[in-house]
Amino acid sequence: MSSKKRNMIIILTCVLLIIFNSIFVYFLASPSITLNGKKEIVVGINEEYVEVGAYASFLGNDLSKDVKIDGTVDTTKRGTYNLTYTFKKGFVTKETSRTVIVKDLEAPTIELKGNKEVLVCPGKDYTEEGYTATDNVMGDITDSVTTTKENEKIIYSVSDEDGNKATNERIIKYGDEEEPKITLKDGNSLNYYVTESFKDPGYTVSDNCDGDLASKVKVSGSVDTSKVGKYTLNYEVTDSAGNKTTINRVVNVTEKPKGGVVYLTFDDGPGQYTQEILNILARNNVKATFFVTNQFPKYQDMIKKEHEAGHTVAVHTYSHSWSVYDSLDNYINDFNKMNEIVYQQTGSYSKYFRFPGGSSNTVSKKHKTGVVTEIANYMTNKGYVYFDWNVDCGDTHANNTVNYIVNNIKKYVKGEGSYIILMHDIKKNTLNALPSIINYLKSMNYTFKAIDDNAPVKHFKIAN
Repeated sequence: MSSKKRNMIIILTCVLLIIFNSIFVYFLASPSITLNGKKEIVVGINEEYVEVGAYASFLGNDLSKDVKIDGTVDTTKRGTYNLTYTFKKGFVTKETSRTVIVKDLEAPTIELKGNKEVLVCPGKDYTEEGYTATDNVMGDITDSVTTTKENEKIIYSVSDEDGNKATNERIIKYGDEEEPKITLKDGNSLNYYVTESFKDPGYTVSDNCDGDLASKVKVSGSVDTSKVGKYTLNYEVTDSAGNKTTINRVVNVTEKPKGGVVYLTFDDGPGQYTQEILNILARNNVKATFFVTNQFPKYQDMIKKEHEAGHTVAVHTYSHSWSVYDSLDNYINDFNKMNEIVYQQTGSYSKYFRFPGGSSNTVSKKHKTGVVTEIANYMTNKGYVYFDWNVDCGDTHANNTVNYIVNNIKKYVKGEGSYIILMHDIKKNTLNALPSIINYLKSMNYTFKAIDDNAPVKHFKIAN
């Protein structure tokens, strides 16, 4: 072999060794990629996902900045997201992946309505007071709540779509620690005159476990209306658990007054409270006057009951509309329609009436000038008598509380004389205030009368 050929073989062998060594070193020290953090990460919905990336190196050099990440994570939507991390160096590509699970990590909440510890009557079942359940993602999940009873507990449970569970519990105890409640009809203090017949207005009794205990009430004490004095009646009741309630009623018997007369008049009815007002008047031996309307036709039969109880029935208006002031004919037609109903219910027509808004009202000016004067003259000539009032109890005022109404009576009914008091039997607070009004007026020695031919006629100055 020639030296030239030998040299060529040597050179070629060296080149091949260099190439082989280069390839060997390249692949022996190939690029590498490693995830930073966990391969599977769980993120709460709507929480921020923080990308921690991957570490890439080649020949000892940190080349993490060259890592390419494919895929996105939307934390507003639950789901499984895959991220791919790729590092390429030369002819070699390295790849790894990460799974990000977006789910609800927060448990729902259960709020109980009512008390967490409840006392239930012996032998009775607890009546659920209610509850609400809310989830940060699903919103209202009250319908998904399940309840289980364990001994003296009710356990409320609910889970959201990702299995987060919430519980709450209510403690149920059995027993009765509440006293019965006695409510005295017409109040705890009554006023009667000497020789007036006394009849106990009665009472109602309620108990949280036993219900109506009126039949078990023991009443002690007596009232002698033949003598002036203060008499005390005691009411006592005990429930089945031994809880006892006692309450007293004071009955003041005074001499009948020598002067001072009040006429209680009720407008705008009959209505839903009229029967209860009739009951109060009956218990207190008080007569009154009802200026009736046909606002509530289903209560027409109350007119008959008013008449049969000895009260005066008078006409207010059939329609209870300001349009009655459009003309004299309008008013007369309306009046006659109402008086016809009075006749049907009582057997006689009424000659007493009250103007809507009173005879001094100015609303009528918007309908017809001088119409009230025209009506007053016409009706008077026909033998009818109209009544205004000299005391307004204020039950149509915006602040028509019971105290407001009673205080108005105390403020304006003073001394001897005659008082025609305007009230409305369609007002609930008038009903509630009436017992106190009657008791106060009796204590001040007033006599109660219904309007008749001897009643003082109270007229305002006609403004139209």
